Amino acid sequence: MSAPTFNKNLAGLLVPVFALRHANDFGIGDTLAMKEAVTFCKENRLAVLQTLPIHETIGDHSPYNPISSRALSPALLDLSPANVPGLTDGVLSHFAPGAWLAQLREGTVKHHTVQLLKLHILLAAFHRFKAAQAENVDLWHEFEEFQKNAADWLPVYTLYRLLIREYEGNPNWTQWRPEHHRVEAAEGWFESHPERRYLTELRQGFAYVQWVAWRQWQEVRRHADACGVMLMGEMSFGVSKSSVDVWASPELFDVEWNMGTRPIVYFDTNKDSERWGQNWGLPPYRWENHRSSGFAWLRGRIASERQFFHICRLDHLRGYFRAYMFPWAGGARHTEFATLTDDEVLRRTGGRMPRFVPGPDEDPVSARMNELQGHEIISVMKEAAGEMHLIAEIMGNMPDYMRRTLDDLGVANLVFPQLERTDDRTLLPPSTYRRPSLGAYANHDHAPLAALYEHLQAGAKADLHGDAAKDLANLLASPDGRHQHPTR
Repeated sequence: MSAPTFNKNLAGLLVPVFALRHANDFGIGDTLAMKEAVTFCKENRLAVLQTLPIHETIGDHSPYNPISSRALSPALLDLSPANVPGLTDGVLSHFAPGAWLAQLREGTVKHHTVQLLKLHILLAAFHRFKAAQAENVDLWHEFEEFQKNAADWLPVYTLYRLLIREYEGNPNWTQWRPEHHRVEAAEGWFESHPERRYLTELRQGFAYVQWVAWRQWQEVRRHADACGVMLMGEMSFGVSKSSVDVWASPELFDVEWNMGTRPIVYFDTNKDSERWGQNWGLPPYRWENHRSSGFAWLRGRIASERQFFHICRLDHLRGYFRAYMFPWAGGARHTEFATLTDDEVLRRTGGRMPRFVPGPDEDPVSARMNELQGHEIISVMKEAAGEMHLIAEIMGNMPDYMRRTLDDLGVANLVFPQLERTDDRTLLPPSTYRRPSLGAYANHDHAPLAALYEHLQAGAKADLHGDAAKDLANLLASPDGRHQHPTR
């Protein structure tokens, strides 16, 4: 498929990979289910299939808190022998008997269990694949070529993955022994380890898992090309503090602060966010250090997404212009701070408060600094993207300088139609949206459109003249301005 063009209206489908299912899955969506979803889109004339980030997670399985900006999730792989070199039905039945698979397919996704199970199966398949490499010369050569092409990130990732195993699944490298806190020292530990031969094969096994993932997602891309469906992936804004990226390149991140957003008045139903906003616990970027390396790390991330997707959604684009930072951690710590007064917060943080960096948009000088920073960073991503289109996720009203940057660089933006309205709550027609735009009634933080409809319908029944009734009538309005009945 040639590069996508946005010179006409297109319809698409957004669904997380883990939510797609098929009869022989492990209780979680996978690359085979993605191919089936592509076929569904083709048959129903949907031009775009969008999904959430597909990178590896551990512990916290939010796709926006990855342990690697490049490694793909083994949990999302199809474990069919035809798609995993070295895998056999015997290996599958040994590790995943039918009764257990039936149990895993019930209810919600068991991320932790499924990921560990798939990893065990994949490593077992690798051992068989390596033992029979003389019979699979072409495939083994392909595996070696993959490792050479991924040399900028794969070796340090496999070392990091080895250490996670050493610490029984704990990716928080700050809790590891001091000799494992830096890559060079950890490599020395590896080189001098009495079981180095075994560990070398295990590192190679982790590389094999990433090769299998790369092959399967390449096949999803080829299938989408054949079906004339565009795949839209997503690059999460940040990475986990317990990630290989922060471990290997700490100079690129500020681990003393935590990224998030200030309080917002739309969509956010988390009570802990009402006081201070959302605290994601992700380390902010030290853009001055990224700049000194020519933004190599950022370019690598974009190039990685380009291998699999025609379009890439850039999560939290506002953060590339200016980041909102907290001097305390996310999670339970943020919940604790939600109950404190300003004076109590200042005492606990040594006089520090949440802040924007470079600065708040309300200050003209800092707004200009924000614009210059954002324009530079997004220009780098646009250049690295090549033919892959970028779509900016910016919720709510967009400052003028952000709009100027997107216009100048030709980057589309996300639009929530229910937020595009006048003071009397009348929705603006799509013809008023910035072009090109991606219209969506929800993202990963929000309830599905059906739940929004039910919520507004209940409110409309309770008060026929209230805001819920107005919003529902507006959402149901046809292009010619006529309304359907909101309470039937």
